[in-house]
Amino acid sequence: MKWLKVYGLPKLPLFLAKLAMRLGLPGPSWYKWKAAASGTGVILDEMIRAADDLGYDGQKIAKLAMTRIGEKQGTDLREQLGVKTMKDTVDVVMLANRFFDIEITLTEQKEGKYVINADRCPWFGGMGHEGVPGWDVKPCAAFSTYEKALVKAINPNVRLAYTEKRTTGGHTCRGVYQYRDKALGDGPAEGVQPEMVSICKKPKRAGGAGLGQA
Repeated sequence: MKWLKVYGLPKLPLFLAKLAMRLGLPGPSWYKWKAAASGTGVILDEMIRAADDLGYDGQKIAKLAMTRIGEKQGTDLREQLGVKTMKDTVDVVMLANRFFDIEITLTEQKEGKYVINADRCPWFGGMGHEGVPGWDVKPCAAFSTYEKALVKAINPNVRLAYTEKRTTGGHTCRGVYQYRDKALGDGPAEGVQPEMVSICKKPKRAGGAGLGQA
């Protein structure tokens, strides 16, 4: 079978693409969902590279943007899904990952600790699927910042840490959920402060002229 291969998008059978083009069809719904998920990663990756080209720290800018998105989405998810426990938090974050077409499995579950593995994502690939060319540590770290902010907004006393990443040579992406304060557990966590993401200052060219100045 011949495939339509476009940068940053999942493969689509060529005959389906030609048929949709000829008949003016929007394309299969499953493809639109996967294309949207893949496109999110491409935009994140290119945003980092574009900022780097302009002399900024693209990774910090991306982390700040993804943190804000995670905080807002986490608040919406917590309020509308009635999240109360750590298990609720893990379930909601796994749901959010599936929105991005990320394949995750809960591999360990005990009191005060949950471990998840992500063996495939639309950007790095895995499990027989191709990823996006060039996807590496920077965009992956920015997306991880989004996940951490999501967790923080859903339950401020739950911390997400990564013990293994495929972008740094691991066999899987492993996330570990634990309480920040074990004694507090699933109770109120007003005293738990979020981890802030700082942004770099605009760099200056030699001679003191800022970017875009003559």
